[in-house]
Amino acid sequence: MTISERFFELLDKNGTSAYALCQHLGIGTSTVNNWKLRNTDPPTKYLVPICEFLGCSLEYLLTGKEAKKAPASEISENGQEMLELFDQLPDRDQLLLIGRLREMVSPMLEVEKKDLASSADQAV
Repeated sequence: MTISERFFELLDKNGTSAYALCQHLGIGTSTVNNWKLRNTDPPTKYLVPICEFLGCSLEYLLTGKEAKKAPASEISENGQEMLELFDQLPDRDQLLLIGRLREMVSPMLEVEKKDLASSADQAV
């Protein structure tokens, strides 16, 4: 199933009109009608707003599969607070924060790799 097919299936499943979506996106109904008639996917800039409108994840819209979520019981109290705050950020800020976290964690991972290599060399 294509993104477009999944998109229109979700519209039907949610009982939502294409007109209401067009109002949400600030586009004309002819644009959405063209997506359907031509079986083309919406432009990338509309994917996140479409997901927000339809109440689905971007992963589901793109792949048809839901992202696996870690059970909340396995997340520390600090982690849960971070997730709640993270979810309140706009998508752009979420992506920036993820990039910054990767930058912060990367040096620690390099140290762990070196320690593992050193341990393996000593074991031989």
